[in-house]
Amino acid sequence: MTAPADLRAALGRLADPAPHLRWRLVPPGEALAGDELACVELAGDPDALAAAAAATAAGRGSDDPQVLASLWWQAYAYRVAGTALACWLLSGVAPDVRAEATAVGIARSRPSSVAYLVPAADGADGELATFVDRLFAGHLDRVAGSLRARHALGRSLIWGNVAAACASAARSVRAAAGAPWPDRLRAFLAAAPHDLAALGRWTFATGAGPTYRRTTCCLWWKTTAAAGALCADCSLARSPIETSPT
Repeated sequence: MTAPADLRAALGRLADPAPHLRWRLVPPGEALAGDELACVELAGDPDALAAAAAATAAGRGSDDPQVLASLWWQAYAYRVAGTALACWLLSGVAPDVRAEATAVGIARSRPSSVAYLVPAADGADGELATFVDRLFAGHLDRVAGSLRARHALGRSLIWGNVAAACASAARSVRAAAGAPWPDRLRAFLAAAPHDLAALGRWTFATGAGPTYRRTTCCLWWKTTAAAGALCADCSLARSPIETSPT
């Protein structure tokens, strides 16, 4: 196990290569901020989760519940999975990302940051198997089940959004000095459930990768905010890609 001070240092390394991955540590006994939602509550309350997705309608420019749910989940995956994975790729440790140990901060009605509820004695782990189990079985599987209880989103779309979040995290840290992210990313994809490695076409270019092309679409193009544009990694796009926007 790694002590909280080491976790803070590991997460702090994200500030330069990935400033869009915003996080904070919540000491024992400290209440969540007013704009933060406990992830465990979202995992256990499909109605609250559906309401959270519906609240993004004006900003997204869509009244389609399926579109809103997909994009809310993608933003959630970028913050929850993306931040934890970027930390692990850079430092070889990951925060405790179980639903009970995390919260998401909301801005513009969508997930924009993550808070880690750090217990007194620990908070991070350097074991890949522990990280993967906490991230998927302990968190994403549960929230995805809650989301699908009210929305007919396919499993490939659900986990394609997570794979896109992982690709974005990897590209964010690729230039960090001394970070062995390619080997760590390959190991993560091999260990992850839901066959993330197969939910898109990954390439690993020395000093530049990975590039990633989705095989499913997040549905962003259906919103008025998109104005008909496609994400850079969209399965419908024809041009070379790097990664999708956050």
